[in-house]
Amino acid sequence: MNENEYDNASIEFISTSGVYKTPFTIIIIIEIFLASLIISLVNLWFVNSLYYLLTGTQFYPFNTFVHWSYWLLLPLNIYVNIFFFLGLIMIISWVIYKILKILHPPREGIFDKGSKDWKYMHRRFWTAYFPIWLARAIPFPWSDIIVYRLFGTNIGNSVVAYEGYIDPEFVEIGKNTMTSLHICIFSHLIYHDKVIIKRVKIERNCVIGPQTLTSPGTIIHEGGILGANSYTSINQELEGNLIHVGTPVNVNFPIQSLDESRKKVEKIKSK
Repeated sequence: MNENEYDNASIEFISTSGVYKTPFTIIIIIEIFLASLIISLVNLWFVNSLYYLLTGTQFYPFNTFVHWSYWLLLPLNIYVNIFFFLGLIMIISWVIYKILKILHPPREGIFDKGSKDWKYMHRRFWTAYFPIWLARAIPFPWSDIIVYRLFGTNIGNSVVAYEGYIDPEFVEIGKNTMTSLHICIFSHLIYHDKVIIKRVKIERNCVIGPQTLTSPGTIIHEGGILGANSYTSINQELEGNLIHVGTPVNVNFPIQSLDESRKKVEKIKSK
């Protein structure tokens, strides 16, 4: 199959399940191990002090001041370490990610299963996956934006992006764009024994509706809306200031103003 045939490939036959069945989860184990080791070393004096207050002995000889008030600091210590763990995971993941990019820089194209581009795409994905998941587990909706930017995703200001999945590579999202529930923005898709990697560009002031899928190579111009339960074809370009719907997108219509919507409702009621 040549590149043009891939551009027109039916989305019904495309799957990303291969990403989740690779042995590269060892990267997540490394991230957890290194972050946990650093946290353990940093908190050794505090745990040692609590142990001394309980038993009167120290499991490690520290010449530190020990006071009963340390028990009052225990909840704060746990809370701070949760965010410290996230910060460490972000830094460790970023270092691993940079090393992987140096070893084999990411590039767009169509690549065979088992090729270096295929393998390193998986490795970079798993490196970014865990910190993104952690960032979404804490009660700050902007935390995942920080992580995405750390891994090179071009996301503008005032973007809502915490309710769906976004590939960390080859994705640009302009400012004031909003994504809805259960959306997927893919810069890669797996087609049988091939992986297709193409840049996705969503310009500013766009809306990505719920239950939608944005395929590799998609361009959505300023003010464009991808309607609910729709998906784009590979390399599809959507005009700005229009609502686009379809599976794949094949229909568009203008965005109504509030006054136009009210008049339309009144017209329907008067019938």
